[in-house]
Amino acid sequence: MKRPTTYAFLSAALLGSSQGAILTFNDDFSGPLDEGWRQQSFEGGHLGISDGKYGLTANQGGGNNPKISRSTAGELDSSYVNSVSVVFNEFGFGGDNTQSDFKWKSFGSEGFMEVVLNSFGDMRLYHNDSDGGGGNIQPNTRISVANGDLLTLSNAYNTASDTIDLTYSVNGGDPISFYSGGGVDGPIGDTITNFVEVEVFKWGASEFKPNIGIDDWSLKTSGDAVPEPSSIALVSLAGLFLLRRRK
Repeated sequence: MKRPTTYAFLSAALLGSSQGAILTFNDDFSGPLDEGWRQQSFEGGHLGISDGKYGLTANQGGGNNPKISRSTAGELDSSYVNSVSVVFNEFGFGGDNTQSDFKWKSFGSEGFMEVVLNSFGDMRLYHNDSDGGGGNIQPNTRISVANGDLLTLSNAYNTASDTIDLTYSVNGGDPISFYSGGGVDGPIGDTITNFVEVEVFKWGASEFKPNIGIDDWSLKTSGDAVPEPSSIALVSLAGLFLLRRRK
């Protein structure tokens, strides 16, 4: 049996080091819903995929607020970016108010975080940590969003500083900073390695029903980056050098 060459080991070390432990994903909902997603509270709340978006709606009461979630099981060993883009077909924002909340959540071994946008156009960021502390680390803040808009949220976590940078953009515009810093009691910790989730929660008795479409959703770690050309060149040169030595 041939033994792997030193070149093979070097290649694996450089290229394999780019893989993180979190189960990353990138879904643009252009095809059938893949098996990684879990649907909860059906009751007509899950509208399925149409025009490259996964639709959700809700009725008040009865615990039938729809949720779609995905496992991220693993260990927090690298920085990550969790991003979602959502079209608010019918929600409110000064129009026919559906009296609803859009909730974007992430859960880990040390707590959870959620962004909550209500149908008045107020958005807040909530953090619950492993010590039981919980509260809004960014209180309700009015953002400029209207029915029909595409809202993109991006939450970037840095392992070295244990901080996050949460930004939002509307209709592909420049990202706007919403929150930057630590958690409710200082540390952020692991709020990602269990699962991520979107929920539509109808809290009022308005006759108008919310209707949103998830356009795309991704979770990427710092290890997902493709190696720089210089790194690939280094591997190739190292391999050629070792092969010449073997000859």
